[in-house]
Amino acid sequence: MGNDIRELIVEENGKDYLKTFVVKEKNSVLNAEPLFTHCEMLLSKLVVAYNNKHKTRNTQIYQGYGADIQSLVNRFSGDYFSPSFLKSYEANPALLLMGNFFKEEVNDATAIGTTFHAIMEDYYNLPQDERTRSKLFELLDKHIKEGQDREKLMQYVQGYYNIKDYLDPKKVLEDAKLNCVTEHRGREKLYVRSIDYTLPCAVSYVADRVDYRENGPVILDYKTGKPSPEWGTFEGYLGSMILYKWAMEQELNTDIERGFLIAPGAKKPYIEMDYSIDNQKKLAEIIDNFYTRFIADRKTRIYQYTDKGYFTSEDSKRFREVMNDNTLFNAIIPQKIYIGEHDDALLK
Repeated sequence: MGNDIRELIVEENGKDYLKTFVVKEKNSVLNAEPLFTHCEMLLSKLVVAYNNKHKTRNTQIYQGYGADIQSLVNRFSGDYFSPSFLKSYEANPALLLMGNFFKEEVNDATAIGTTFHAIMEDYYNLPQDERTRSKLFELLDKHIKEGQDREKLMQYVQGYYNIKDYLDPKKVLEDAKLNCVTEHRGREKLYVRSIDYTLPCAVSYVADRVDYRENGPVILDYKTGKPSPEWGTFEGYLGSMILYKWAMEQELNTDIERGFLIAPGAKKPYIEMDYSIDNQKKLAEIIDNFYTRFIADRKTRIYQYTDKGYFTSEDSKRFREVMNDNTLFNAIIPQKIYIGEHDDALLK
């Protein structure tokens, strides 16, 4: 390639893509330096072109043509992280990066979970007296994607509707009386008073649901899948749930003592989190170690591959095959990243 990044832009079916690549090296790591170099080169030119066109002084592409690439670069910038990013990075940094390019299939674990979350978000945004069984199934019909496994989604929705109250398992959860917020989003630099700890960068979070109960707010997080004992540990979702607790406590200026995972359809659908001071201190240590490692990886753009994580889509399975193939000591893995609609192109 010469000095003109436009040589790497291709048009397919009215859409523009950046052609780039990552490299499997030494049978164990992913070198993403070419990918990030190409993304940053493209963004630098797109920002100039956008500002010239719109007479603005933006430093980033916030929406439209180039926004997807900007989002990718930002996620791996070290300026912020999310609870799921931390968990996935700890498990398999290379898979976390490559997951940005995998095609989502309607019945893989991620897509089923996304659909269920959308159903529950709409359900709890309804007025309290409209939260009925029939409405819940109407929302299933609204959100289910073509070809998606209706029986599996029905299992989760039905399981949720029959669920008991997490604070009193002898009672049914009274949705028509529940005061809550759903899909609560934010991005904050957090200070944790309880352990006198300041996080090294901002945290971006989406709490599935915060219920306002008589004894204070409770954090709920939906999980589709079969519960396992590790769900309530740092190997599972405890770290994410403590981060939600910290964020909500700072935002609401209150103490939050309880949080639960919800696994609809399971025999024991609620798993309570251990919000002890010891666990909060352990998470602070995990975050500091993660951030030190992440910043070091950002400088080299070398990301370790492990066999941990979800390999449910065909793209993810192919990636695992390449990384586990010991005959491919080094291998170039081409990538194609969506830029935007060709009619909106900023570089001519």
